[in-house]
Amino acid sequence: MTGRPLLRLPTFWLVMTFSGFLGLAISFTSMWFLHQTGATTYSLVGSLNKIPLSVAGILLFDVPTSLENSASIFFGLLAGVFFARAKMRERSES
Repeated sequence: MTGRPLLRLPTFWLVMTFSGFLGLAISFTSMWFLHQTGATTYSLVGSLNKIPLSVAGILLFDVPTSLENSASIFFGLLAGVFFARAKMRERSES
C-alpha cells in the first residue's frame, strides 16, 4: 500500500460502517437482556462470561496451570450454578 492513505480505501469505510452497526446491535441486545432479566442476572452473566475466556486463554496461550487459577475458575463456575438454581427456585415459588 504505497501512497494511498487508509481513509481513502472503500474497504476501510465498509469495515468501519459494519463495525459501527455491530456495536449498535450489541448495545441494543444488552439493553434488551437487562430489561428481560434484571440487574443482578445481567451482572452475573457478565462476570460468568470470563470463565470460558479464562479457559480458552489457558489453552490457547499454553499458560501453565496452578491449583490457584484452576480453583478460581471452578469456584466462579460453581457460584454461577448456585445462583442459577436459586433464581429458578425463586421463580417457581412466585
